[in-house]
Amino acid sequence: MTRWLRLSSLSLLFALMGGGIGYLLLPERAPQAAGVPRVRVRGRPVTLGPDPRAQARDLARAYLREHVTIVAEERTLDRSREAFGARVDVRLLEHLLRAAADPSSALVRHHAALARGPIELPLPVRLEGAVALPLLAQLKEEVDHLPVDARIDVEQRRVIPERRGTYLDVFGTLALLDTAFTNGRNRVEAVLEHTDPTTTSEQLRDVEMNAVVGWFQTNYNANEDHRDRTYNLHLAASRVNGYVWMPGAVLDFNEIVGDRSEANGFRMATVISAGELIDGVGGGVCQIAGSLFAASFFAGMEVLDRTPHSRPSGYIKMGLDATVVYPSINLKLRNTLPFPVVIHTRLNNGLARIELLGARRTRAVTFVRKVMPRVDRFEEREVPDANLPAGTRVLTQRGIPGFRITRYRIIREGDQAVRQRWLDAYPPTMQVWRVGTGAAGAAGSARQDDHPEYTADQYLALTQPLESDDIQEVRRPGFCGTAGWMVRQGLTRALPATTAAAMTSAAAAGRTVVPSGCAGASCPVPARPAARPAARPGAR
Repeated sequence: MTRWLRLSSLSLLFALMGGGIGYLLLPERAPQAAGVPRVRVRGRPVTLGPDPRAQARDLARAYLREHVTIVAEERTLDRSREAFGARVDVRLLEHLLRAAADPSSALVRHHAALARGPIELPLPVRLEGAVALPLLAQLKEEVDHLPVDARIDVEQRRVIPERRGTYLDVFGTLALLDTAFTNGRNRVEAVLEHTDPTTTSEQLRDVEMNAVVGWFQTNYNANEDHRDRTYNLHLAASRVNGYVWMPGAVLDFNEIVGDRSEANGFRMATVISAGELIDGVGGGVCQIAGSLFAASFFAGMEVLDRTPHSRPSGYIKMGLDATVVYPSINLKLRNTLPFPVVIHTRLNNGLARIELLGARRTRAVTFVRKVMPRVDRFEEREVPDANLPAGTRVLTQRGIPGFRITRYRIIREGDQAVRQRWLDAYPPTMQVWRVGTGAAGAAGSARQDDHPEYTADQYLALTQPLESDDIQEVRRPGFCGTAGWMVRQGLTRALPATTAAAMTSAAAAGRTVVPSGCAGASCPVPARPAARPAARPGAR
């Protein structure tokens, strides 16, 4: 009996073991073999179809067509994901869809063992930075700006609030865009950095503008031929107008006015380069710089950085001009008064006036200029021009001798007086003739230089007194202060009568054209309706 029980037990054990081994050897069946699992891509339900490849392409196209908006303060940049550089790995997405549709796949079995609900499939997307970077760089150009100090609207007597500087971090924004592609977001806040201005509205509440502490004005040609230069004058003046110059602060002209470029609003106009008049962006800005320098000079401000022109300017006295070239040549001045000063600019009918307004006028300032007896002869150059008839001579740039001057400033304040002394040098300006070499019927033309002979008083003293807003002037023409002095000094020959007549006509018309089809210096210059003269004639 005992033996029979043992045999029965062994038989049952073997039977159980065999059954277990057989079960393990049976083909594995998926936990959800009863149906296809639910699937979502980017959190959105997807019905698996019979063609995973076509479905992957459709999902990728739909994703790439969606728009993303990058927000940078008040600016936005809206493009499709594809335009921003999003790229979907369609083959990998197809593989994921096939795996989700196969109940025997590792993906389905793993999901059944560890999770409930639908299978969440990622969208395999990447960002091509080379596509997005130019778009972000363009946005950066639109968004970036330097901090703007609070200033005063002198006409309305109100404070214009400050504005903090903003800089867009391109690569930081690019990283957020990449994350947004992965997460499926359609709005990205650009990474911005901010800098605070130096002067705030709070600091300007008690600024007084009771007196003109220094001023100067210059003439400019406001006719149609000089509209772009006039535009530049107004633009540069608007940048300094209302600027509040705090006690002890340094005025940096280039920083206030900014880059002289078309992107910064300036236009092409005549500029002085190496002593010659050429076209350049921002022509006319130096006149605002010179007027501001002169006004500051008569206010007794400290001169830190100022450079004279490479040739004397017709709109301002030698010794009071200032040339500026962004970013290499600058005008820097320090406010030496114990109170803030507000810059007020006014341009109207060919007159540019700059005033410095403050609490009170405490200084009488005198400018003295002496021209050294020795001047440098200018060279003459003839430029052949096949577009002009043979024998035609057109003076396209009038020569100016080189000057050396000594200038003084005398500042009287109370019972104290301070005298300062500087030396300036103006190199000679070459005289240029265009000489015709063409046929008698050549249809060319050339612009005649209509500048009169440059004259400058050998001795000049200008004073802005305490008791009035007028300038007291003392002038002694000396050897270079009257017309014809260059011929008398043996620096050049007298201009031909026909050329002198042409220049007179050109000055009246504001423009000179040598007519086509005529030969020789006797060709008449066609008259035009008279325009407003550029400046009052006289010694400078």
